[in-house]
Amino acid sequence: MRVQDIGYTPSPKFELDHLVDDVRRYQSLAAEFGRAEEADRIVAATREALEQKLADFDELVSTAPAEPDEPETLADIHEARPQGERRLLAEVPEDYLSRWRGSLLGRGAGCTLGAAVEFWSVDQMEAWGRQFDEEYPPTDFFSFARLPGSPRYIVGNTDDLRRGRMQYIPVDDDTAYTLIGLLTLEEHGPEFTPEQQAATWQRNFPIHSEENGSWGVFWGERRFLQNLQQGIEPRRAGRHRNPNVQSIAAWTRADAWGYAAPGWPEKAAELAFKDASLNHRRNGVYGTMFMAAAVSAAFAVDEPAEALEIALQEIPKESLLAEGVRWAFDVSSQVSDYRDAARLVSERYPHMFEGHAINNALYVVFGILLGGRDFTRVVGETVAMGNDNDCTSATAASIVGATIGLENVPAHWTEPFQGRMQNYLRDLPEFLEVDDIGERFVRQAKEVLGRS
Repeated sequence: MRVQDIGYTPSPKFELDHLVDDVRRYQSLAAEFGRAEEADRIVAATREALEQKLADFDELVSTAPAEPDEPETLADIHEARPQGERRLLAEVPEDYLSRWRGSLLGRGAGCTLGAAVEFWSVDQMEAWGRQFDEEYPPTDFFSFARLPGSPRYIVGNTDDLRRGRMQYIPVDDDTAYTLIGLLTLEEHGPEFTPEQQAATWQRNFPIHSEENGSWGVFWGERRFLQNLQQGIEPRRAGRHRNPNVQSIAAWTRADAWGYAAPGWPEKAAELAFKDASLNHRRNGVYGTMFMAAAVSAAFAVDEPAEALEIALQEIPKESLLAEGVRWAFDVSSQVSDYRDAARLVSERYPHMFEGHAINNALYVVFGILLGGRDFTRVVGETVAMGNDNDCTSATAASIVGATIGLENVPAHWTEPFQGRMQNYLRDLPEFLEVDDIGERFVRQAKEVLGRS
């Protein structure tokens, strides 16, 4: 498949938004004119019609013909991938914990930095930096947060994202996914089934807080849990009425599988496939396999770009994601900073969803190619590219952190966390010691590598 094969002209986003807004305003206006009952009937009919159209979209996607270049079973994915180095290490490396700390604490730093400006445009972020006289691209955490004091992710607060205010890795779904992977492995082992994974998710993830109004999960993950609540069986719940099957979300869950299979990218990708297939398809799944394999390979190489090259060997070579990653490497000489990267990606995928697996994966690639082993440049440039930039910066930081080890991550990115992370999963306490999590991943890594 080639990128030119997916050309389309989408309905203008704001046109649809305005239509929904007009419905709300007309309903209010009708009530003011004494016609509330009739307005409610119109709204109910509108909702019913929209529900039917969404069902039609779901049917359209679910019955789409198979794409030979983008297979959906693990066996077919293996058949479609290029030749590669499937395993780099026979056992857990002696420096595992140093690399793991660099990766997890690095992930926390990248996520925290990006969360302050998530989904902001390049121009908005630059203006933000000028407003508060911040160095840009950022070389440290932001000193100010939007909507200060607002709740986030059930137990957190936006003030936790500010330089000088944080005392632990602030809570986020992107860090919770690393923990849910650990819990899944501890409870069910690497042979976990969709039903077992679903049970672990249901028991642990709060969807929404009635107390403070914050959400615990978004997009396809929220839809998956809501479908489970409605009694849909796990093997269908992740895809039913889910337009996010090629989103970035699944590959924010990738790190746990790389941690559990250090130096064994093929196994990390296999575990990632099982996880992502729960509620993603095609490039949404490949993105997770690619990132998990990159994290895994990072435990065995000295250059982050090499980890990306090895990871590319674990996904279908003609898929849109693989084609995009190869393109990013090919044009990297044209990219001198975040602006070049953002411009080139937006030109190549002009209508792609801001949370798509592909465009965001290329920001990770460009960030790593720009910064190499320079952790600060990698996270700063990646955040500055925009889109889902807490996810992209977290993953880029994780790959670099595992490559260079904690001792080579500048201390100002990790010392504010004081070796702790905040959590909202129900099976775990609100505050966790990073070293304790590391020891638990060591046990899982020994278990997984010992099964060879």
